[in-house]
Amino acid sequence: MSRPRSGPTVALRLVAAELRARREAAGFTLEAAAAALGVHDMTLSRLELARTAPRRATVSHLLRLYGTPDAETETVLASLEEAQRPGWWHPYRDILPHHLAGVIDLESAASLIRTYAPGVIPELLQTPGYARALLKLRHPHAGAEEIGRRLQFLEERQRHTVCRTDRPVRLWALIEGVVLERVIGDRDVMAEQLAHLDHFAAHRRAVTLQVIPAAVGQHPLLLSGSADILRYTHRQLADRLIVRGLHPEAATVTENEGAVLAYLAAMDATAALAPPPTKRIRTGKDSLT
Repeated sequence: MSRPRSGPTVALRLVAAELRARREAAGFTLEAAAAALGVHDMTLSRLELARTAPRRATVSHLLRLYGTPDAETETVLASLEEAQRPGWWHPYRDILPHHLAGVIDLESAASLIRTYAPGVIPELLQTPGYARALLKLRHPHAGAEEIGRRLQFLEERQRHTVCRTDRPVRLWALIEGVVLERVIGDRDVMAEQLAHLDHFAAHRRAVTLQVIPAAVGQHPLLLSGSADILRYTHRQLADRLIVRGLHPEAATVTENEGAVLAYLAAMDATAALAPPPTKRIRTGKDSLT
């Protein structure tokens, strides 16, 4: 059985968006450009949606058709070379959840991630012990080797997002207060996890932790599951919304503007109801200071 594809990289998405923008600026319809290229319009559509990786000759032909200057053509072709390289997650594609295959590189490239955590600590902020306990719960029949690989994959995700040294992502996490009281693994694992959050809250300026105490009562995100909004500095990349469920394949990934704005408004409203971002996470009942 073949392993699932690792999904398009940000570089490929940007090349695709660049080609679509240049086609539109040149006044070509999708059908007209496809006819000039000698392909079906669906073929060109898949290229512009980054569902297929174009050949260098195809991109060169399209850029000439759109009247692109030579210097700009070389820039786009250089970007295409980067786009054809496998993403960092490529070795893990056999265990990569389908809902992440298309967005994992987008997560790594995001400039801002806003997340709502109703049940557990967000994955990007989990310690190995905490994550291992949850992985065993999600994959009860997996052996130690598989759990280890899944844990390694999560650590790589963290390294390419919150722990990256160049252009660190801004992470704003809204966490239900009960999450800090729920023991995952054992008390030692939980103490380590809370200390880890404490470090991020106190020392990582790019990470904002806002805890929603039970006293807040009802709020706009109450009926939502775990949700992430990814934002980018590239104007060609639209915000993404990821809503996760119990099963990995039950996740929803969309760039639908209405859906993104609805969750963004709910996150804003909930953040306004909760106390200001915390700089200290404590163990015990008084977790928020």
